[in-house]
Parts: sequence; C-alpha cells; structure tokens
Amino acid sequence: MDWIVSAGRRYATATMAVGLLAVLATSIAVTHLVAPHVGTFSDLLGRLANLRDLQSTGNIYVPFDKEAFTYPPGAVLLFWPILWIGQSLVPLVWTIFSLAALVGTIFAGLKYLLHQSVTWSLAVACWMAVLSVALFPPVLEDLSWGQTGTFLLLLVALDSLLIRGNTKGILVGLATAFKIYPGVFIIIFLLRRQWRAAINATVTAVATTGLAWILWPKSVSYFFSKELLGGGELAHFRGGTQAAASSSLVDFLFRAPFRIPPTTFESVTVFLLVVIVGLMAARTLWRQGFELSSTLVALIASVVGAPIAWDHYFVFASLLLLVPIEMGWHHALSRTAVAAAAVMVVPWYRFRRPAPGSWWVSTYVFVSRNAILFAALSILLVATFETLKAARFRVHATSLVTRPKLVFTTPVVAHFIRAIGHGGREKLRSTTSFVQQPELEAEPAKASARVARRRAKNEDGVLSEPA
Repeated sequence: MDWIVSAGRRYATATMAVGLLAVLATSIAVTHLVAPHVGTFSDLLGRLANLRDLQSTGNIYVPFDKEAFTYPPGAVLLFWPILWIGQSLVPLVWTIFSLAALVGTIFAGLKYLLHQSVTWSLAVACWMAVLSVALFPPVLEDLSWGQTGTFLLLLVALDSLLIRGNTKGILVGLATAFKIYPGVFIIIFLLRRQWRAAINATVTAVATTGLAWILWPKSVSYFFSKELLGGGELAHFRGGTQAAASSSLVDFLFRAPFRIPPTTFESVTVFLLVVIVGLMAARTLWRQGFELSSTLVALIASVVGAPIAWDHYFVFASLLLLVPIEMGWHHALSRTAVAAAAVMVVPWYRFRRPAPGSWWVSTYVFVSRNAILFAALSILLVATFETLKAARFRVHATSLVTRPKLVFTTPVVAHFIRAIGHGGREKLRSTTSFVQQPELEAEPAKASARVARRRAKNEDGVLSEPA
C-alpha cells in the first residue's frame, strides 16, 4: 500500500507542475491571441492612465470620462504596482496574476470540500482554471478586459472557506476597500453573529481607505464628497442603463419588451429585495453546513441586484461545478448550479446585437440578453425555496461535518464519484478503507460543540471531555 501512496504523490507533483505550466501558457495565449479581439485590455489600460493622472493632478477621479476610475480610493493601492512595470508588459503580468487568483479560488473550494493534500488540490485547481478560461466566456472576458474580478473572488473565497480564528474577516475588508459590493459579506458575518470577523472586516476596510487618504487626500475627499455622499454612487440606480450585456435585474426591467423606466427608489428597492432574499438563503445554507454554496448565493445576490452587472461579474462560474460535491446530486440546488454553469458556457454576447427581423430574431435576442440573469436567478430562487422549507419544518441543520483526508488513488476516485451521487460531502465520511485521519470541523461552532459533547458520553451517561 505504501508504494501506491508514494506513486500517487509523485504523480500529483508532476500533475501540479504541468498544471502550473498550463496556467502560464494560457495567460500568454489570452494576452497575445484572444484579448486583441475581445477586450483589448481597455479597462486595465484605462486604470494605468488614471494612475498617471493621479501622479500629475493628485485626483484620480478627474477627469471623469469614458475610462473614469469607478473604484473606491482604496483600490488605488491594488492598481498602483502596475506603474512599476513597463506598459508593454502590464497586460501579460496582470493576466498571469488574475489567472493565478482564479487558481487560488478553486484551490480554496477544493481544500474546503475534500481536504486533500495541497499538491493534489493545487494540481486540480490549475487544470480547472485553464478549462474555465476555455469554457466560460465570463472568465475569458474578465481576463481580456483586465478586470479585478478574480482578485476580489480570491479574497472572499479564502476568508469564507479556509480562514478561521481571529484573522477571519480581514480579506473581506480588503475586498470591500477595493470594491464596495463585497461589503455584503460583512452583513453576512453579522447575520451569523461572527462579531470578530465583522469587526475585522470593517476595521480593515476603514484602515485601507485611511491609508489611501494619507497618500492621496484629494482623491479620497472627492470620492466621499462627490461620489458617495454627493449622490454619484446612488446615480447608478437612476434610470437604468439598457445595456445589452448587463445581467442586472434592474436593467432587465428597463429593456424591451418591458421598458419600465425605474426611478432611484424603485431600483434601490429591487436591489435591497434581491440582497435580503439572497442573504437569508445564504444564512440558511451556512447553518446547514454548506458554506461554499452559501458564499455563491451571496455573490449571486450582490451581482444580480446591482444596478449593472456585466458578464465578467460572473467570474465565479467555475465554482458552480463544486456545488454537487458539497451537497450531493440529489439536492435541487446542485442540479440547478450545474444547469446554470451550462448556460454560462454559451457565448451569449455574440447574439445580443439587435437586428430587424421576425419574432424569432426578437426572441433569441431577448434570450441571449437575459440567459445569464435567468440562470443566476434560478439558483437564487431554488436556494430561497430551501430556506422557506427549512423554516417551515424547523430544519436547524447542522450536524458535525466531517471532511476526511483521502489517498487519491483510482478506487478513491470511484468512491468519490459514488459519494456525489448519494449525498455529497457528508457521505464521504462513510466507512471505507481509503479514509485516513478524519478531521472534525464545527460549522457552526455551537451546534458542533453540542454534538461533540453528546458523542463524548460514555456508556454510563457520564459526560467526559472529547478527545
């Protein structure tokens, strides 16, 4: 048996090495072959121009034109290092780090679900990231435009899935300082009564913004006086955009055939309704021990409810394929997540241009403009239904979740596939000769402690200390 384990480790190391090379090769291909025809790194080069304006004027938000800086002032710290690189190398370096961030996100999901070795988790994450670029247009667009989606997703995934203890919340705070929308996870911490995580996130966001104020006071003052408190951010909810590529629920109502011109009040109401429903569903999933699915539902709610949601906002599409591993194929949310991932494989942007023609042309244009929105809403609706069902039957789930460390050999792969079909991650704790070193993790802590105390009782009913 030892030689099988040793061979498996060598094979995992080789697979990881080849996977890392594949990530590098994919980054080069996207930079030189794909991006010139898709996004041309216009957003990234626009940020580079913004930074140069900041150096000369001290205010990154002026002039506020087509390639204006639309991020909070803390995001300047994220973009500032690209000034240290030659302009010709900026797209390639940014793409490499962006794809590496996606690898890190998938790694966090795999490590959380399967508790495999770092080598195996990283190897699988590399190849999943490469396939995500090939399969999911939102991922390809994020890379080709030079967006920040994978960086923000990595910060949220690490903080939600892997980080525990006193440091939890710091990465969410950084993400909130770089982009306002991840602040929804601070609310999630509060709903879960994870007070320290919420405080860490808030303090980190404030400290990052404070550092930006020390370095660039004019920019920070302008952002708070004109954009945040002056109504600039709220103006995004006013009137909609009608953008064909936006998967926002607000824009869906504003486009044909509805053409309902939303007021600021109506748009904000839609946003709050979607976010509240999503947060409640995410909280229920978390209480049931499905933390990855809970994170995905919260991400979907924050994106769909936003006043505008470009395709690259759905850069988390590859994580949808991990939901059946966590919940099991029998669960409706697992099947919905896989169906939504299949919808996101289609390059819908190719069919969104309006063209005069028959009802058939109008129909496929309508479907192409809203397919991603419908896929995301289906996940949100199924998760909400599960929330209502849990409340109706008083399902306060959370058993002690066991994530065993497996020796990744061919029989274990077969066992793993059977586990997906029969109940997901929790079924992996069933008796098998391949399971080694089971580790127990409390999710949430109070419920798990009660279960551990019950299991620690001896036959005489005397409570003993758990090992």
